[in-house]
Amino acid sequence: MTELKEICKVQCGFAFDSKKFTEDDSFSPLIRIRDVKRGFTQTYYTGEFSSEYIVHKGDLLVGMDGEFNIARWNSEDALLNQRVCRIIANSNVNEEYLRFYLKRALKLIESKTSFVTVKHLSAKELNGLKLNLPCMEDQQCISKQLSILELVIRKNKKVLELFDELVKARFVEMFGDPLINSCQLPVQPMTDICDIIDGDRGKNYPKSEEILDDGYCLFLNAKNVTQKGFDFENCNFITREKDDALRNGKLSRGDVVLTTRGTVGNLAFYSKNVPYDNIRINSGMVILRMNRSILNEIYFIELFKMKLSDIKEKIASGSAQPQLPISTMNKIILMIPPLELQNQFASFVKEIDKSRSRIQKSLEASQELFDSLMQEYFG
Repeated sequence: MTELKEICKVQCGFAFDSKKFTEDDSFSPLIRIRDVKRGFTQTYYTGEFSSEYIVHKGDLLVGMDGEFNIARWNSEDALLNQRVCRIIANSNVNEEYLRFYLKRALKLIESKTSFVTVKHLSAKELNGLKLNLPCMEDQQCISKQLSILELVIRKNKKVLELFDELVKARFVEMFGDPLINSCQLPVQPMTDICDIIDGDRGKNYPKSEEILDDGYCLFLNAKNVTQKGFDFENCNFITREKDDALRNGKLSRGDVVLTTRGTVGNLAFYSKNVPYDNIRINSGMVILRMNRSILNEIYFIELFKMKLSDIKEKIASGSAQPQLPISTMNKIILMIPPLELQNQFASFVKEIDKSRSRIQKSLEASQELFDSLMQEYFG
């Protein structure tokens, strides 16, 4: 086993004077922790500096607080600020091999590091990391395999993003900009076209000890309703007896779930493809049950997503968590184009979803293989 300090230099950033930070891009760019992952900065430095702290495009950087991200700098020359370090590999080390090793090692450290507010990584910890260092030929072979998989994963994610953009573009083509109703379509308040159903928050609401890892009825938690719809990776359940004791908040096929507290505005459609027959919402959600003679659920979901920035301005901010109360939802005004047009749009989205599903499966397979190889090579 070889210690990291034996095969590379870990250069810590300089404690530049924050009083000399500016947003004026006529000065020298400066890399802060948040910039490591995204690859660019919006902070600039007005003071003097030593050239030894200048980072160049392609340099390998590590964020020493929070998520311990490692990434290549992807922008113009910039200054290496404190709590960011640069990894400079020796000539007998393939830097991509080192990047993949550190990517895994840092995640393991992050998962084991206790914290109150922000996790911290020390240069001593970094220098003391140990790894197996094969010959240069093997390093190059391993890093090439992982780089190809990383590229496939990145491209699949980009395709999924483009599908989202395609759906938005089709929506605007058919119905105009929903924020200004540019096509001057008929409008109605949300309360007139769908029932907004709250969950049961009374004495029968499940206690923590009544939440199970398996059971009769899926009891949704905040992680189950995401920006991309339902995610059933981490599920909670209640018994049939508890389900029977609750009055409101049970889903029917065709319903839409909307998160209304904390992370506000996530939507999920309870279609026939969802693999659970019994689902209830928790206290941070509502059920939207459409009047299907007026509104198509798929059209509504895309409309609501596009209006979300406008809707968030109405969110209650006086409490500890953002909230979207039913009284506010009742006043939201929605465009109501002819149902035939809504159905045409929904058919288009369903076709896109078929392609999206294929790409998602490819992404998951590529990610699984990548994770497996990272485990094989780096433990």
